Amino acid sequence: MTVAISLSAETERRLSTQARREGVDLATLAARLLEEEAKRLAADAPAPRPNQATLDLLAQWDQEDQTNDPQEIARRERELREFMEGMNRARLESEGPGARTIYP
Repeated sequence: MTVAISLSAETERRLSTQARREGVDLATLAARLLEEEAKRLAADAPAPRPNQATLDLLAQWDQEDQTNDPQEIARRERELREFMEGMNRARLESEGPGARTIYP
């Protein structure tokens, strides 16, 4: 691939000097430096998070589910309390009075 780039005079001078030291032309040195930097950038790139698609979907659902309606918020809180009480009750019924409750 051919790419045309503009360099400052100082950068061109430094690269030309280094190219002469290495016995290559400026284009060869520039290509090698860019390839090395591209590899370094790829190596430094953060690895994709496991289960990213699932996390994205959950975030989308959270966004869709947002509300400022006080009645809806109260209903959701009531459902959550009922769920937690039911889970604790089921634990006590299945494991006896000494069972650790899941929700405080």
